Amino acid sequence: MRLDVIICTYNRPGRLSGLIRQLQSCKPEPNQIIIVDSSDEMNDQWSNTPGIKYLQSNHKNQPYQRFIGAKHSTADFLLYLDDDMEVIKKDFIQDIQDILSLDESKVGIALCFKDKFAETAMSDLPSSILTSKKSLLRNWMNWFTGIPTLREGQFGLCGNRGRQPIKGGNTEWLSGGAFVAKREKLFNQFNFQLFDLFEQKLGMGEDAILGYGLSKQGNLYYYPPLLFYHDDQKESHYSLEHRAFFRRIIFSRLFLSLDKARLDGHNKLQAIWHYHWYVSWRIMGMLINYMIRPSNTRKEIIKGALSGWKLSFLFNFDNNNSRKAYWLEESEKVKLST
Repeated sequence: MRLDVIICTYNRPGRLSGLIRQLQSCKPEPNQIIIVDSSDEMNDQWSNTPGIKYLQSNHKNQPYQRFIGAKHSTADFLLYLDDDMEVIKKDFIQDIQDILSLDESKVGIALCFKDKFAETAMSDLPSSILTSKKSLLRNWMNWFTGIPTLREGQFGLCGNRGRQPIKGGNTEWLSGGAFVAKREKLFNQFNFQLFDLFEQKLGMGEDAILGYGLSKQGNLYYYPPLLFYHDDQKESHYSLEHRAFFRRIIFSRLFLSLDKARLDGHNKLQAIWHYHWYVSWRIMGMLINYMIRPSNTRKEIIKGALSGWKLSFLFNFDNNNSRKAYWLEESEKVKLST
């Protein structure tokens, strides 16, 4: 069983070097490390290093980078790692191989990681004043406003997810920082319109919907032992600008709902209805929070959410995956940069 590691990176050579050194010290080592770099300049340090395949992406687009990595691999399985991950367990590759060898129907593994520090890029966002402890009333309100309590591992509409199985087990979604996928299945049922949304800075939840597509083709498994730290140093490009960030959050929920409906073979009208119900309640909560505790940050969040909601009314979902041909053609150009 051959396992390639694919690392998507952008302008963080120091972080990348540390992760590669950790991977090269693991036993067993990965079959090959593939770096997909969307930086403007090529990194000569890695372009001629044995055991490493270096690709310069022609788009600053993380799900597209993941696709490029898969396209340039011949391994049976792919391990995707963000460049800000740190390896905790040096023999984790053996764990992965053991899990996959026990069940040929497994199409991927969601791997466990946690933030290394309490303060992350998301820590600067204001918390909701309306949040309260779990209760029957709270659970009912969540269900009524479009956030039902989902079973462990379940992937729902608007990108909502049940927590991963505490003791391990089947799941329907992946977290992007660290996961394993069967190469031939990963983009088999994928909607390439998601690449367009990332080009427009409107996409999110790419790894969760990738996982859901995988789960439709076999067993997707969650492995609970802690294998990695996420060394978040507040460099996230998502959350630096609050208005753009919440425009992205609100709009992307529509795509996730519609694509789930596509994968389920369901009518998209229910997904659309649920989306607008869900968003209207989220924005109402933002307005109440602002009235109770006004701030410029909360105002920008509301403006971003309203902007994303407005864009959703104009969105034309590509149910026939007609954008696949364009992105396949674009991916051929990457060969010129290797």
